[in-house]
Amino acid sequence: MGMRSYYLIDNKIQSLEEPEVAALSKMNKSKSATLLADQQVLVIDDSPINLIVAEKTLSKFGAKCFRAISAKEGLKVFHEEKIDLVLMDLHMPVIDGFKGTDLIRETEKFQAHPVPIMAYTTFSHDEVMEGIKKHKLDGYIGKPFTQAQVIGSIFEVLSLRQQKYKQA
Repeated sequence: MGMRSYYLIDNKIQSLEEPEVAALSKMNKSKSATLLADQQVLVIDDSPINLIVAEKTLSKFGAKCFRAISAKEGLKVFHEEKIDLVLMDLHMPVIDGFKGTDLIRETEKFQAHPVPIMAYTTFSHDEVMEGIKKHKLDGYIGKPFTQAQVIGSIFEVLSLRQQKYKQA
């Protein structure tokens, strides 16, 4: 008998066979593995499990993932590595994700080469919408998430960024 994994999404238990996940799994593996090729993503989250899940999800699509367990560690990784996108947990001890976003945006590196910073949180969009606008986050990914939601949200943000630079 085969094994099946289930996830709690929007208060509903869904298996990996749900339509949007099934559609991703049917995608040509070599094609899906290149969707985020050459993208280096920094994931900042105080949950080691969330960091592992994010890294596994992003790596399936070709992204190189850097993990940081706090905003302070994330700031250090941002300085040391070439980063194309930041996924920022908003609810962390000591320095929350909003303040962490502000700290990254204040760096000389960010000022010279801005990258998108997306909220990556268990809070609903409505709960954090004001903070997202105030701190100028570029997008939102709610946890728990499906692979399709993550990729769709990232593509939306990266596409908007490319359009912005083409217009400049």
